[in-house]
Amino acid sequence: MSKSMKKIDSSLSSQQGLFDTTLPEGKFDVLLGLKQLMSREMNGQDRFFIAAQISRLSGHDLSKVMLDKYVSSDPAYRPHADELVSFCHVVGSQGTFRYLLEPLGADVIGPDDMKFLRLARLEEQRRQLDAEIMQLRSKCGIGR
Repeated sequence: MSKSMKKIDSSLSSQQGLFDTTLPEGKFDVLLGLKQLMSREMNGQDRFFIAAQISRLSGHDLSKVMLDKYVSSDPAYRPHADELVSFCHVVGSQGTFRYLLEPLGADVIGPDDMKFLRLARLEEQRRQLDAEIMQLRSKCGIGR
């Protein structure tokens, strides 16, 4: 019979262990939900047509049978990233990427909102530049 000893971490480093995390196990296990969403997003559309368009856009041969496997509950079949992009374009939905980004607390910005995002970023850059200019003027003794 061997003695069981508790190992106590006595290291001085406050560095987090390699496998220590605050995220629960399986937090990013989104495959089944993704497959179900993709199936719903096809919404009765012709899967032969969808597969052909994905093939054309992604440059990968994708048959209707393979598309059906991608949306089946079998975890062995997973769509490739470029096929997902093509899929979203063909079915006209960004829901797939919204679903994938949800666990990260992120979202997709549609084409209509891109100009507002660009404007907000430029406004923030301007505020940062104005603050830096004011700092430099102050250091140089130059008034406004």
